[in-house]
Amino acid sequence: MMQSYVRIRYVGFLLCLLVVLAASSCITPRSTSPSAILPVSPANVADERAAAKEVEEARLVIQKEGDAGDNTTVIPRLLETISKYPSTKAAADAHYWLGVAYYDIGGYRDAIALFNEYLRLAPQGEYAAKCATIVAQATSEYDEKFPSPEKLDEAIKGATAQANADPGSIELSMQLAELFWKRGNYDEVGAIYKKIVGQDPAYAKNEVIKNRIEFLPNNEQMVLTPAEVQRRQAEAQPLAIINQSSFRSGEDLFTRTSRYYSVSGQVVNRSGSVLNGVQVIVTIYRFGNVVLDTTTATIGRLNAGEIRAFSVRLSNYDNVENVDRYECVGTFQR
Repeated sequence: MMQSYVRIRYVGFLLCLLVVLAASSCITPRSTSPSAILPVSPANVADERAAAKEVEEARLVIQKEGDAGDNTTVIPRLLETISKYPSTKAAADAHYWLGVAYYDIGGYRDAIALFNEYLRLAPQGEYAAKCATIVAQATSEYDEKFPSPEKLDEAIKGATAQANADPGSIELSMQLAELFWKRGNYDEVGAIYKKIVGQDPAYAKNEVIKNRIEFLPNNEQMVLTPAEVQRRQAEAQPLAIINQSSFRSGEDLFTRTSRYYSVSGQVVNRSGSVLNGVQVIVTIYRFGNVVLDTTTATIGRLNAGEIRAFSVRLSNYDNVENVDRYECVGTFQR
Protein backbone atom coordinates (compact mmCIF):
# COMPACT_ATOMS: atom_id res chain seq x y z
CA MET A 1 0.00 0.00 0.00
CA MET A 2 2.85 2.33 0.92
CA GLN A 3 4.70 1.57 -2.34
CA SER A 4 1.59 2.34 -4.40
CA TYR A 5 1.25 5.68 -2.61
CA VAL A 6 4.87 6.62 -3.34
CA ARG A 7 4.46 5.75 -7.03
CA ILE A 8 1.36 7.94 -7.28
CA ARG A 9 3.19 10.94 -5.74
CA TYR A 10 6.17 10.43 -8.07
CA VAL A 11 3.92 10.34 -11.15
CA GLY A 12 2.16 13.50 -9.96
CA PHE A 13 5.46 15.30 -9.56
CA LEU A 14 6.47 14.36 -13.10
CA LEU A 15 3.16 15.64 -14.49
CA CYS A 16 3.62 19.01 -12.73
CA LEU A 17 7.14 19.32 -14.07
CA LEU A 18 5.93 18.66 -17.63
CA VAL A 19 3.25 21.36 -17.28
CA VAL A 20 5.83 23.95 -16.16
CA LEU A 21 8.19 23.11 -19.02
CA ALA A 22 5.38 23.36 -21.54
CA ALA A 23 4.33 26.74 -20.23
CA SER A 24 7.85 28.09 -20.35
CA SER A 25 8.27 26.95 -23.95
CA CYS A 26 5.37 29.19 -24.96
CA ILE A 27 7.29 32.35 -23.96
CA THR A 28 8.85 34.12 -26.95
CA PRO A 29 12.65 34.13 -26.53
CA ARG A 30 14.56 37.44 -26.61
CA SER A 31 15.69 38.06 -30.18
CA THR A 32 18.74 40.13 -29.13
CA SER A 33 20.85 40.45 -26.02
CA PRO A 34 20.57 43.69 -24.03
CA SER A 35 24.03 44.75 -25.13
CA ALA A 36 23.22 44.18 -28.78
CA ILE A 37 20.93 47.23 -28.94
CA LEU A 38 23.64 49.57 -27.62
CA PRO A 39 25.78 51.50 -30.12
CA VAL A 40 29.14 50.01 -30.96
CA SER A 41 30.94 53.25 -30.05
CA PRO A 42 31.19 54.05 -26.33
CA ALA A 43 30.15 57.60 -27.15
CA ASN A 44 26.46 57.98 -27.85
CA VAL A 45 24.92 60.28 -30.42
CA ALA A 46 24.18 63.02 -27.90
CA ASP A 47 27.79 63.16 -26.76
CA GLU A 48 29.00 63.21 -30.35
CA ARG A 49 26.76 66.16 -31.21
CA ALA A 50 27.62 68.08 -28.04
CA ALA A 51 31.35 67.59 -28.54
CA ALA A 52 31.16 68.56 -32.21
CA LYS A 53 29.29 71.76 -31.32
CA GLU A 54 31.91 72.78 -28.75
CA VAL A 55 34.80 72.07 -31.12
CA GLU A 56 33.13 74.04 -33.91
CA GLU A 57 32.64 77.04 -31.61
CA ALA A 58 36.32 76.88 -30.65
CA ARG A 59 37.39 76.57 -34.28
CA LEU A 60 35.45 79.70 -35.22
CA VAL A 61 37.21 81.67 -32.49
CA ILE A 62 40.67 80.42 -33.52
CA GLN A 63 40.04 81.11 -37.20
CA LYS A 64 38.33 84.45 -36.63
CA GLU A 65 39.07 86.50 -39.71
CA GLY A 66 41.60 89.25 -39.18
CA ASP A 67 42.34 88.11 -35.64
CA ALA A 68 44.51 85.48 -34.03
CA GLY A 69 41.56 84.48 -31.86
CA ASP A 70 41.15 84.53 -28.08
CA ASN A 71 43.19 81.42 -27.30
CA THR A 72 43.06 82.11 -23.57
CA THR A 73 39.37 81.24 -23.79
CA VAL A 74 39.61 78.46 -26.35
CA ILE A 75 42.37 76.40 -24.69
CA PRO A 76 40.52 75.58 -21.43
CA ARG A 77 37.32 75.01 -23.39
CA LEU A 78 38.93 72.42 -25.67
CA LEU A 79 40.64 70.73 -22.73
CA GLU A 80 37.25 70.38 -21.08
CA THR A 81 35.72 68.96 -24.27
CA ILE A 82 38.45 66.30 -24.49
CA SER A 83 37.90 65.45 -20.83
CA LYS A 84 34.10 65.18 -21.11
CA TYR A 85 33.89 63.31 -24.44
CA PRO A 86 37.18 61.39 -24.77
CA SER A 87 35.81 58.68 -27.09
CA THR A 88 34.15 60.94 -29.66
CA LYS A 89 35.45 61.81 -33.10
CA ALA A 90 35.13 65.48 -32.16
CA ALA A 91 37.51 64.91 -29.24
CA ALA A 92 40.17 63.85 -31.74
CA ASP A 93 39.51 67.04 -33.74
CA ALA A 94 39.77 68.99 -30.47
CA HIS A 95 43.37 67.75 -30.15
CA TYR A 96 44.16 69.31 -33.53
CA TRP A 97 42.57 72.70 -32.77
CA LEU A 98 44.11 72.73 -29.30
CA GLY A 99 47.48 72.19 -30.99
CA VAL A 100 46.77 75.12 -33.32
CA ALA A 101 45.90 77.31 -30.33
CA TYR A 102 49.13 76.42 -28.53
CA TYR A 103 51.17 76.89 -31.71
CA ASP A 104 49.71 80.39 -32.20
CA ILE A 105 50.92 81.47 -28.74
CA GLY A 106 54.36 79.88 -29.12
CA GLY A 107 53.71 76.75 -27.05
CA TYR A 108 55.65 74.55 -29.46
CA ARG A 109 56.17 71.52 -27.24
CA ASP A 110 52.51 71.30 -26.25
CA ALA A 111 51.46 71.87 -29.86
CA ILE A 112 53.75 69.12 -31.19
CA ALA A 113 52.47 66.66 -28.56
CA LEU A 114 48.84 67.42 -29.44
CA PHE A 115 49.39 67.12 -33.20
CA ASN A 116 51.11 63.76 -32.70
CA GLU A 117 48.22 62.62 -30.49
CA TYR A 118 45.75 63.60 -33.22
CA LEU A 119 47.75 61.54 -35.75
CA ARG A 120 47.57 58.58 -33.36
CA LEU A 121 43.83 58.95 -32.85
CA ALA A 122 42.95 59.72 -36.49
CA PRO A 123 45.81 58.70 -38.82
CA GLN A 124 43.47 59.13 -41.80
CA GLY A 125 41.61 62.09 -40.32
CA GLU A 126 40.69 65.36 -41.98
CA TYR A 127 43.68 67.20 -40.48
CA ALA A 128 46.28 64.41 -40.67
CA ALA A 129 48.22 65.94 -43.57
CA LYS A 130 48.21 69.39 -41.92
CA CYS A 131 49.43 67.88 -38.65
CA ALA A 132 52.43 66.26 -40.27
CA THR A 133 53.38 69.56 -41.92
CA ILE A 134 52.92 71.68 -38.79
CA VAL A 135 54.82 69.20 -36.60
CA ALA A 136 57.86 69.50 -38.87
CA GLN A 137 57.55 73.30 -38.94
CA ALA A 138 57.04 73.63 -35.19
CA THR A 139 59.97 71.32 -34.47
CA SER A 140 62.24 73.42 -36.69
CA GLU A 141 61.10 76.68 -35.06
CA TYR A 142 61.52 75.24 -31.57
CA ASP A 143 65.07 74.02 -32.29
CA GLU A 144 65.94 77.44 -33.70
CA LYS A 145 64.59 79.38 -30.72
CA PHE A 146 65.71 76.90 -28.06
CA PRO A 147 68.86 75.13 -29.27
CA SER A 148 70.53 72.52 -27.07
CA PRO A 149 73.47 73.56 -24.84
CA GLU A 150 75.83 71.56 -27.06
CA LYS A 151 74.71 73.41 -30.17
CA LEU A 152 74.99 76.74 -28.37
CA ASP A 153 78.52 76.01 -27.18
CA GLU A 154 79.54 75.09 -30.71
CA ALA A 155 77.95 78.27 -32.12
CA ILE A 156 79.62 80.43 -29.42
CA LYS A 157 83.01 78.94 -30.26
CA GLY A 158 82.60 79.83 -33.93
CA ALA A 159 81.17 83.30 -33.26
CA THR A 160 83.99 84.09 -30.80
CA ALA A 161 86.60 83.21 -33.41
CA GLN A 162 84.90 85.49 -35.95
CA ALA A 163 84.58 88.40 -33.48
CA ASN A 164 88.25 88.09 -32.46
CA ALA A 165 89.28 88.10 -36.11
CA ASP A 166 87.33 91.35 -36.69
CA PRO A 167 87.13 93.18 -33.31
CA GLY A 168 85.75 96.34 -34.88
CA SER A 169 82.62 94.61 -36.22
CA ILE A 170 79.63 95.58 -34.08
CA GLU A 171 77.44 93.17 -36.01
CA LEU A 172 79.63 90.19 -35.07
CA SER A 173 79.74 91.37 -31.45
CA MET A 174 75.94 91.59 -31.35
CA GLN A 175 75.65 88.05 -32.73
CA LEU A 176 78.06 86.74 -30.10
CA ALA A 177 76.18 88.56 -27.31
CA GLU A 178 72.91 87.00 -28.51
CA LEU A 179 74.40 83.49 -28.24
CA PHE A 180 75.79 84.20 -24.78
CA TRP A 181 72.34 85.47 -23.72
CA LYS A 182 70.66 82.27 -24.85
CA ARG A 183 73.32 80.28 -22.99
CA GLY A 184 72.74 82.28 -19.81
CA ASN A 185 76.24 83.77 -19.66
CA TYR A 186 75.03 87.23 -18.64
CA ASP A 187 78.39 88.64 -17.47
CA GLU A 188 79.84 88.08 -20.94
CA VAL A 189 76.77 89.76 -22.46
CA GLY A 190 77.24 92.84 -20.26
CA ALA A 191 80.92 93.13 -21.21
CA ILE A 192 80.16 92.90 -24.93
CA TYR A 193 77.37 95.49 -24.80
CA LYS A 194 79.58 97.86 -22.81
CA LYS A 195 82.26 97.51 -25.47
CA ILE A 196 79.74 98.14 -28.27
CA VAL A 197 78.38 101.31 -26.63
CA GLY A 198 81.95 102.48 -26.12
CA GLN A 199 82.57 102.07 -29.85
CA ASP A 200 79.30 103.76 -30.81
CA PRO A 201 77.32 105.59 -28.06
CA ALA A 202 74.21 105.56 -30.28
CA TYR A 203 73.84 101.83 -29.51
CA ALA A 204 72.84 102.74 -25.94
CA LYS A 205 69.37 103.33 -27.45
CA ASN A 206 69.37 100.07 -29.40
CA GLU A 207 66.17 98.21 -28.50
CA VAL A 208 67.89 94.91 -27.71
CA ILE A 209 70.66 96.45 -25.61
CA LYS A 210 68.24 98.81 -23.82
CA ASN A 211 66.07 95.86 -22.74
CA ARG A 212 69.03 93.82 -21.49
CA ILE A 213 71.35 96.27 -19.78
CA GLU A 214 70.88 99.36 -17.64
CA PHE A 215 73.67 101.94 -17.65
CA LEU A 216 74.19 103.53 -14.23
CA PRO A 217 76.15 106.60 -13.09
CA ASN A 218 79.93 106.34 -12.55
CA ASN A 219 80.32 104.18 -15.65
CA GLU A 220 78.54 101.23 -14.00
CA GLN A 221 75.94 98.95 -15.50
CA MET A 222 73.37 96.32 -14.50
CA VAL A 223 72.45 93.39 -16.69
CA LEU A 224 68.69 92.88 -16.70
CA THR A 225 68.75 89.11 -16.31
CA PRO A 226 65.46 87.18 -16.21
CA ALA A 227 65.81 86.96 -12.42
CA GLU A 228 66.26 90.73 -12.11
CA VAL A 229 63.34 91.39 -14.45
CA GLN A 230 61.17 89.04 -12.39
CA ARG A 231 62.17 90.84 -9.19
CA ARG A 232 61.25 94.21 -10.69
CA GLN A 233 57.96 92.87 -11.96
CA ALA A 234 57.16 91.57 -8.47
CA GLU A 235 57.74 95.04 -7.08
CA ALA A 236 55.71 96.69 -9.83
CA GLN A 237 52.91 94.09 -9.63
CA PRO A 238 53.23 92.70 -6.12
CA LEU A 239 49.83 91.04 -5.83
CA ALA A 240 49.56 87.56 -7.36
CA ILE A 241 46.63 85.14 -7.36
CA ILE A 242 47.62 81.47 -7.11
CA ASN A 243 46.03 78.02 -6.72
CA GLN A 244 42.77 79.10 -8.35
CA SER A 245 39.99 76.54 -8.68
CA SER A 246 36.25 76.40 -9.24
CA PHE A 247 33.50 73.96 -8.31
CA ARG A 248 29.71 73.69 -8.25
CA SER A 249 27.94 73.70 -4.92
CA GLY A 250 24.53 73.94 -3.25
CA GLU A 251 22.69 71.14 -5.08
CA ASP A 252 18.92 71.68 -5.28
CA LEU A 253 16.92 68.91 -3.58
CA PHE A 254 14.33 68.67 -6.34
CA THR A 255 16.13 69.47 -9.61
CA ARG A 256 19.50 68.00 -8.45
CA THR A 257 21.28 70.91 -10.18
CA SER A 258 23.92 73.12 -8.58
CA ARG A 259 22.69 76.51 -7.39
CA TYR A 260 26.11 78.11 -7.03
CA TYR A 261 29.35 78.37 -8.97
CA SER A 262 32.11 78.70 -6.39
CA VAL A 263 35.61 80.05 -7.00
CA SER A 264 38.48 79.84 -4.54
CA GLY A 265 42.19 80.59 -4.47
CA GLN A 266 44.97 82.40 -2.64
CA VAL A 267 46.52 85.86 -2.89
CA VAL A 268 50.20 86.45 -2.19
CA ASN A 269 52.15 89.65 -1.65
CA ARG A 270 55.38 89.13 -3.63
CA SER A 271 56.89 92.50 -2.71
CA GLY A 272 58.86 93.63 0.33
CA SER A 273 56.26 96.16 1.48
CA VAL A 274 52.76 96.06 2.98
CA LEU A 275 49.71 96.16 0.69
CA ASN A 276 46.44 97.66 1.93
CA GLY A 277 42.87 97.36 0.73
CA VAL A 278 43.52 94.06 -1.08
CA GLN A 279 40.50 92.75 -3.01
CA VAL A 280 39.85 89.99 -5.54
CA ILE A 281 37.20 90.67 -8.19
CA VAL A 282 35.79 87.36 -9.44
CA THR A 283 33.80 87.25 -12.70
CA ILE A 284 32.20 84.30 -14.50
CA TYR A 285 31.62 84.27 -18.26
CA ARG A 286 29.50 82.49 -20.82
CA PHE A 287 31.33 81.26 -23.94
CA GLY A 288 32.15 84.30 -26.05
CA ASN A 289 33.19 86.52 -23.10
CA VAL A 290 29.59 87.30 -22.06
CA VAL A 291 29.57 88.32 -18.38
CA LEU A 292 27.16 86.30 -16.23
CA ASP A 293 27.99 87.45 -12.70
CA THR A 294 30.70 89.18 -10.68
CA THR A 295 31.51 89.61 -6.99
CA THR A 296 34.35 90.82 -4.78
CA ALA A 297 36.31 89.06 -2.04
CA THR A 298 37.76 91.53 0.46
CA ILE A 299 41.16 90.58 1.92
CA GLY A 300 42.30 93.88 3.50
CA ARG A 301 45.89 94.26 4.73
CA LEU A 302 48.51 91.89 3.30
CA ASN A 303 52.01 91.89 4.75
CA ALA A 304 55.16 91.31 2.70
CA GLY A 305 55.32 87.67 1.62
CA GLU A 306 51.95 86.87 3.25
CA ILE A 307 49.45 84.46 1.64
CA ARG A 308 45.70 84.61 2.27
CA ALA A 309 42.87 82.42 0.96
CA PHE A 310 39.53 83.53 -0.54
CA SER A 311 36.32 81.82 -1.64
CA VAL A 312 33.17 83.26 -3.26
CA ARG A 313 29.86 81.95 -4.61
CA LEU A 314 28.09 83.24 -7.73
CA SER A 315 24.55 82.39 -8.83
CA ASN A 316 23.39 84.91 -11.45
CA TYR A 317 22.84 82.51 -14.37
CA ASP A 318 19.99 80.43 -15.76
CA ASN A 319 21.99 77.20 -15.97
CA VAL A 320 25.33 76.36 -14.37
CA GLU A 321 26.30 74.52 -17.56
CA ASN A 322 26.42 77.91 -19.32
CA VAL A 323 29.40 79.00 -17.20
CA ASP A 324 32.38 78.73 -19.54
CA ARG A 325 35.19 80.22 -17.45
CA TYR A 326 36.01 82.45 -14.51
CA GLU A 327 38.48 85.28 -13.97
CA CYS A 328 40.12 86.61 -10.81
CA VAL A 329 41.58 90.13 -10.77
CA GLY A 330 43.39 91.51 -7.73
CA THR A 331 43.45 95.16 -6.62
CA PHE A 332 45.38 96.87 -3.80
CA GLN A 333 46.65 100.15 -2.38
CA ARG A 334 50.22 100.95 -1.41
